Amino acid sequence: MANITTPVDIELCFEPDTELAERDPLPFSVELIRASKVTTTATHVQYGKFDGKTACLVVLLCNFIPTYQVRFKYVEIELKIVRADGSSIIAYQPHAWEGKAGALPVGQTSKIGGKVGGSGGGAQVGLETGYEKHTERTEIKKARILSVFEGSTITWRLSENDVTREGVPNPFRAALIVETDGKFSIRVKYQGNLTKSVDPRSWRSVHARLTQPVDLSQDSIGQGIGPAVAGIDEMERSSFDLTEFTMNKWDL
Repeated sequence: MANITTPVDIELCFEPDTELAERDPLPFSVELIRASKVTTTATHVQYGKFDGKTACLVVLLCNFIPTYQVRFKYVEIELKIVRADGSSIIAYQPHAWEGKAGALPVGQTSKIGGKVGGSGGGAQVGLETGYEKHTERTEIKKARILSVFEGSTITWRLSENDVTREGVPNPFRAALIVETDGKFSIRVKYQGNLTKSVDPRSWRSVHARLTQPVDLSQDSIGQGIGPAVAGIDEMERSSFDLTEFTMNKWDL
């Protein structure tokens, strides 16, 4: 069997979502989109046991690399188990995360109309008496991570804090345990919004995806990827904490 001990690292460039982006340089050019990248790294792939059955720990690191003066406002990461009859995801992290609260003032102007007067000779006459009313309120904004788990697919949604505008939580780490007969692959794709402006409406929709599934079968990875993991043969125990693989030092 192969014996892969170094992390598997794949770099992707983002592409615009529509052909219109090729002809429209606003809010920014397609070259800036293609200069923005994401690296997907399998830092740990280790086979062990979960409730006495064969299971695999998979830890991924997703590092978003925007080009100069561009940031990722929103990113959706979809991870899917493929080529895997009988394999299923039995645990994953993170489920959700929130950053620091920021206050965003929001103003709204509304027109309240009115008319005084009457009619004469069949025609309506009158005087407009409407006025404008301006109100302000505060919205609390946070950088967030949300997740959706459906069957063989996990989707994470990363969003920036609209007050601080520091981009999505980055880098992003995900950990999952897959019950398997020893044969499965993963497919990862990204959908996102790139921006270079403080205007929340000024962004480009972008995407990137692995062209081929990554084979994580036992025959392919041999003794595993990354350093040995303690407790891998009893991953069902509460002491085996997936959050230890997903900890980050975000200050968002």
